[in-house]
Amino acid sequence: MLSKRVEDPRFLRGEAVYVDDLSFPKMLHLVFVRSPYAHARIKSINIPPSLKRTAVIDGRAVASKCKPLYTLVKNVPYYGMAVEKACFFGEPVAMVLAETREEAVDASEEVAVEYEPLQAVVEPEDALNSSTVIHESIGTNKLLEKTFRFGEVDKAFDEAYETISEKFTFERYAAAPIETCGVIAVPEKDGRLTVYDNQQTPLLFRRFVAESLGMTPERIRFVEKDIGGGFGVKIMMYPYVFLTCFAALSLKRPVKWVETRREHLTAMAQNSNRITSAEMALTRDGKITAYRAQFIEDLGAYARLPDPGGVIRSLMTYLGCYDVKNVETKITVVFTNKCPTGPVRGYGCQQAYFVLERMMDIAAKKIGISPVEIRLKNIITSDKQPYRTPFGSIYDGGDYGAVLEKAWRLAEPEKFANKPYTGVGVACVVEPAVTNLARNKLLFPELETSGSGEGAVVRLEESGHVTVYAASIPQGHGHETVLTQIVCEVLGARPEKVRVIFGDSEMVYPSPYGGTWASRFSVMTAAAVKKASEDLKQKILTVAAELFETSVDDLEIRDGEVAVKGTAVSMSFEKLAAKAYRDSVRTKKHQSLQAEHFYDFPSFNTGQPGEINMSATYGNSAHVAVVQIDPETGNIKVIRYVAVHDCGKILNKSIVEGQIIGGVVQGIGATLYENIVYDSDGVLLTSSFSDYLLPTSVETPEIIVDHLETPSLFSELGSKGMGEGPAIPVAAAIANAVENALGKRMTNSHISSHLLWRLLNKE
Repeated sequence: MLSKRVEDPRFLRGEAVYVDDLSFPKMLHLVFVRSPYAHARIKSINIPPSLKRTAVIDGRAVASKCKPLYTLVKNVPYYGMAVEKACFFGEPVAMVLAETREEAVDASEEVAVEYEPLQAVVEPEDALNSSTVIHESIGTNKLLEKTFRFGEVDKAFDEAYETISEKFTFERYAAAPIETCGVIAVPEKDGRLTVYDNQQTPLLFRRFVAESLGMTPERIRFVEKDIGGGFGVKIMMYPYVFLTCFAALSLKRPVKWVETRREHLTAMAQNSNRITSAEMALTRDGKITAYRAQFIEDLGAYARLPDPGGVIRSLMTYLGCYDVKNVETKITVVFTNKCPTGPVRGYGCQQAYFVLERMMDIAAKKIGISPVEIRLKNIITSDKQPYRTPFGSIYDGGDYGAVLEKAWRLAEPEKFANKPYTGVGVACVVEPAVTNLARNKLLFPELETSGSGEGAVVRLEESGHVTVYAASIPQGHGHETVLTQIVCEVLGARPEKVRVIFGDSEMVYPSPYGGTWASRFSVMTAAAVKKASEDLKQKILTVAAELFETSVDDLEIRDGEVAVKGTAVSMSFEKLAAKAYRDSVRTKKHQSLQAEHFYDFPSFNTGQPGEINMSATYGNSAHVAVVQIDPETGNIKVIRYVAVHDCGKILNKSIVEGQIIGGVVQGIGATLYENIVYDSDGVLLTSSFSDYLLPTSVETPEIIVDHLETPSLFSELGSKGMGEGPAIPVAAAIANAVENALGKRMTNSHISSHLLWRLLNKE
């Protein structure tokens, strides 16, 4: 393992380049006019004569020249901005372009839009019963309804010794990365388009942007520079990429749009809110015999890709660490007049686990055993691995009980027993990583996608340096460090002689599912680079064997040289490459000193519900939170937090621990501080950091991190994805701790001091 991250020096020297650092000749600046209403017809858009030097483009102009953006909902056309009516507060209504951003902002304030306000649908349960229909093309606010049933659920409930039930609400929050989203679209003289933005998945959505613009995908080049955090929100096909491209092609000039913080909170994407009613059947000693739930998922005003993927992702590890065979889940997905949802770290899993892990504590109390005991009674033991869940996912190894026991031991709960207003809570999860896109068939059987393979290219340059072309898009993850480490281990190269290239669609392997999403890097990108490096190693040895007039078996690679085993005879990579490239007559067996490999996961498959292995790997973690509550103010303080993770073979421990700590803090923020709030008219009330609170170092508790290391049974390096997992159990662990401290039932994922003060002072 490399002792230091190789990408850090340029960041520390201020040499990083972000999208807002870029500028091009004759570039226009784009500002959006946004709806002040959650639901309103657009009667007219009036452009005053004073805006002579300004271009204004409305939704009708876009719709008249483009196809709708691709979504999984075919009968709700979506153009990224309002066409006939606005459907959420902050939805773009017009684009204003000017020579400077300041001029564009001033001009946007002069554009007069006449609205006819309509009744807004804000709450997901109201969406099912409201006479107001958001999209007339489908005549209902219900996008889909689906029930999955495995085993003998009704029988298990009929025969149960004890049953419990509860209703839970999971609230919205935002990704809120340091760098907001941004796009620069540059038309080229040959009709091509170069796009500089900060997407995590440019190859995944390039085709759809191109199709809407009437272009072939190859005529759009995506270039990703440095990215200041994403946390999921930059995974989705945010419509502003398409709209900025449309403006650039229409005006034949480069166009730049960079999101403000207010725009990010208002109209980029929010983690979905969900209402769940759950039931659990148990034996006398606390064994779960059945789990039944129904939930309403609120997607907001539109189903942007990849939504409703969060719904499906909930099902990948829906029963968590527990061996439960009888399960029934009814899913209802609705539209409301709120910002569309999208991936936020954990994507769909935190909603499902909040309910499951709260139900485990409620069941333990009802049965009369401890929260740890009920989990251990139901946990999937290591001898059952690989384990197929009722939904079809194949868990790839792990000792879930050992992870739980280690976390509980490190938390030292006995130190906090019997302390007033102090509580300890635990939550265990299995994290799905690397999506098999065959999973989408669960909700949309007509789809023909499956797997999510990724390619890589590794080349030995004439200089003796090794260049790696990878499709992942790092945002502080340390990808360059890990890939350099892998190349050095396989090829025996020196770290300073390895260069890793990311984020240019014309240079990296054209794998459309490449990018950074679904915790895929350590499983897919790393495997593709490893396999390509192994192929390149064989090519290097073949050339060297001819030059040394010996066999490949007699050679070894070490420290940037090829050597004959047991002798002092060796040749540097630089000299070997020069021979191969410049003396090809003598190296008649010369092969290209470049290798590529396309890797897809061996356990991916397709099939019917209950048959599809929906993810490649399944990491496991147990979190324990200790909280202290001030009874006079309701203020909650997390005084100790333990996170024990098993992400398979750890490729770089310091990077893994950084991910865990960051995920825990993000989960604490979503649970105690961050909350997206709308009023009854659908107007956002938390559109700045004055209202939408982020945790700081002051609110960050002591976080104890530890590991178990159970290599994946299937992945190339034994590693499992883990980037999202640390954020998933936090809400449940804290809610369980708060309930333990107060004895008050916690059913909401966002636990504010005000909520607790009301509970404590309720007469």
